[in-house]
Amino acid sequence: MFAMIIKMLEHGKSKKLLEALLILLIIFLSFVPRSVEVLNQNPIFGFDQGREMFAAKNIIVNHKFILIGTEVGAGQAGISGIFHGPMYYYILTIPFVIFSGNPRGMTSLMFLFSTLTIFLGYYFGKKLFGKSGGLVTALFISISPVFIAQARFLWSPNLSSLFILLSLYFVYLLNVSKKYRNIFLAAFFAAFTYNFELAIAVPLSISLVLYSIFIFRKRFKYYLFLFLGFVVGYLPMILFELRHGLMEIKGLASYVAGKGGSSGLSNNSFILDHLKSFIYNFKETFPAIDFNLSIIFFILLISISTYLLVKEKNINIKYFFSFLIFLIPVNFFIFYFLKNSVWNYYLIDLSFTYILLLTYVTYSFYHQKYIKLSILSYILIGILTIFAIESAIRVSIYDYSDYGGTAKLKGKIDAIDYVYKDAKKVPFGLFTFSPPIYTYPYDYLLWWQGERKYNYLPYQEKKGTFYLLIEPDGGKPWTYKGWLETVIKTGTIIESKTLPSGFIVQKRIAN
Repeated sequence: MFAMIIKMLEHGKSKKLLEALLILLIIFLSFVPRSVEVLNQNPIFGFDQGREMFAAKNIIVNHKFILIGTEVGAGQAGISGIFHGPMYYYILTIPFVIFSGNPRGMTSLMFLFSTLTIFLGYYFGKKLFGKSGGLVTALFISISPVFIAQARFLWSPNLSSLFILLSLYFVYLLNVSKKYRNIFLAAFFAAFTYNFELAIAVPLSISLVLYSIFIFRKRFKYYLFLFLGFVVGYLPMILFELRHGLMEIKGLASYVAGKGGSSGLSNNSFILDHLKSFIYNFKETFPAIDFNLSIIFFILLISISTYLLVKEKNINIKYFFSFLIFLIPVNFFIFYFLKNSVWNYYLIDLSFTYILLLTYVTYSFYHQKYIKLSILSYILIGILTIFAIESAIRVSIYDYSDYGGTAKLKGKIDAIDYVYKDAKKVPFGLFTFSPPIYTYPYDYLLWWQGERKYNYLPYQEKKGTFYLLIEPDGGKPWTYKGWLETVIKTGTIIESKTLPSGFIVQKRIAN
């Protein structure tokens, strides 16, 4: 029976029909779960999004050009003086200009990058295994929860995937042809990812250096282009270091010396915590896989891939996929020294590793005539796809109509509109309470919505009529009371109202 199914798949018309179905599935699964915020115009707009929109505004409106991005861990991870690159902010200036600073326009950028990643995945998979391999690779990326999430909200790590995949593509090409441009571009894109997440760029760059020693050996002229690619990719960091007395190197040295870290984990437990993070990353790469089942799936995928690579006759495939497997221990070794949690977005390069390895296994089973295993791999793809279709429909329907409370854009804009309309064009002051302390999203929306729509920015003084815009902490809803008692203190309460979003608005008159 298995042999009959294989023959049917090999038949020309059956194969074309299967490819057509895959293309339709990929289109559906690429657009439906990813386009929700583009369609409903209600993305998450929190601390990170407000800060990043302000950075784009400063470049375009205030003409403040920078050499650094966000501090690693946003200054909260016990790692001081180390920064991501600035190119993320410069990329944000494109939709900022196109949409005139409208935060809703930024979700179009995330959707575009996520979609381009799927197209690049198809092109890359096609280079590796032909058209069918390209379709399977694109399908895996389109159904992956990790990559779906990247299209849904503005955040720097969410743009890294396209550049990670470009780096991996040129790593493969330098196996096929050790042209100088392939070496340069593999190193450049590995380094360039530091603009979005330094924790991805470092292990990817180190892995490439070690791999290059293996494939270049004593051909030293190749190392010049590898080095040049890294220099150009990390150039803003290099320039910043030269201008600021090696601040980042000193920050890293201080962290390694034991003066940083904020995980609260003991030396005996943080390795286990990191291991769980790696398994969780594998789990989140594929839809609807249980954590315990993902451990078994991970072991099987690595074991089968290694077995097939030992027998692999195509030297380019053999070397490239060996590099992908090599990425896993290198990432773990580097994060061994991290005295903080390893977040899922640090390991996006490994998500690509697992997707490409599963594509390779599926391809190898089919072409090496492992009939029963080949059928099992098709069944696995079918099951994952069914879960993805169900999730795409269910989540999209729910999220499209989700107002989002205080977390999403509509709730914040409605709260600001409420204050302006209640003031009835009379000058007023406004103070904002936000659990992250910093009020970036509200400050930005007051500039974009308040100044442009109402032609007035509230003053920051407790005089005349002033309003308090309070975002309660979901975990500790009483915390704003301490802010009222210590920061605000004065003013007679005229009205206090809880909006449908959950925001609390107080109207006060100065004593």
